[in-house]
Amino acid sequence: MDLHYLSGVALGILGGILTQFGQLLEKRAVNQIRKDSLELGFFRRLVKNPVWISGVIFGLGGGTVAYMLAQSMIGPALTPGLMASGLIVLSVGSVRMNQETMNTSEIIGTGLMILGILSLGLSGLAISPVQVRITLANQNALQRIAIFTVIFFLFSFITRSLATRIKNRKGMLIALANGFLSCLSDFWINPLLALVVIVLFGNSTPTQFIIFAVAAFILVLCATVITWQNQLAFKYAQASNVVPVAQVPIQIAPILVYFFIFALTPPSSIAVFYILTGTILTIIAGFLLGRRDEVPID
Repeated sequence: MDLHYLSGVALGILGGILTQFGQLLEKRAVNQIRKDSLELGFFRRLVKNPVWISGVIFGLGGGTVAYMLAQSMIGPALTPGLMASGLIVLSVGSVRMNQETMNTSEIIGTGLMILGILSLGLSGLAISPVQVRITLANQNALQRIAIFTVIFFLFSFITRSLATRIKNRKGMLIALANGFLSCLSDFWINPLLALVVIVLFGNSTPTQFIIFAVAAFILVLCATVITWQNQLAFKYAQASNVVPVAQVPIQIAPILVYFFIFALTPPSSIAVFYILTGTILTIIAGFLLGRRDEVPID
């Protein structure tokens, strides 16, 4: 493994740690506001809370920078799994910082999630920036990208709609809806990074410029909605449950990206074993972590 690859791996892990630490701070601020008086609206008080602002700086600021650098080095297949290494920080911090509790099935679920993510990471499904640019020049691939994008937007919309109807799973369903949006962010950051220099220097074709504009729009939209909806999810459920549940689609989507969008073959025969094992463990973990009943708070 060369230094470039190892640097990408290190940045992916760092991004995960910063992102989950930011989420812990955001959840802590949500807990504080829930205990305060209700003179002002929830979000108005939240954006004025210094703990919440610090969480956004760590997560959306530092975590995003490390994530983008990792994506540019090792691509969209490996980075989401490496980012999820922050779940270890989340598990410990939720108990120590936010006084959350984890029952036996949730502890097992968190462990299985980490093992599943590790297995997916070992699959070696790296995608280079060159492969991204080649794929963006292929009309059939662009059609597959459009299908992938529409389906995941629909999944997010349907799951979020269910959250308004199933009160004792509201936080989990909001988190799952955010997970589908995160899948889109994880993918569309790659066309943005692959084309940004070409577009800024005025050397892009009309198609490349449109792809760049679409990527920028989707990333801004997803980041805004995810940040907003995460705070709602934290009102109803523990961070130690909400964040891992969102990881279920986030960890499975890169497999679709690798095989469906980029139409690549596994780098080795053992990679298929890691992919299947990681997928099964991730799904089981999501089920275990999503079983806790929530107390509706309006």
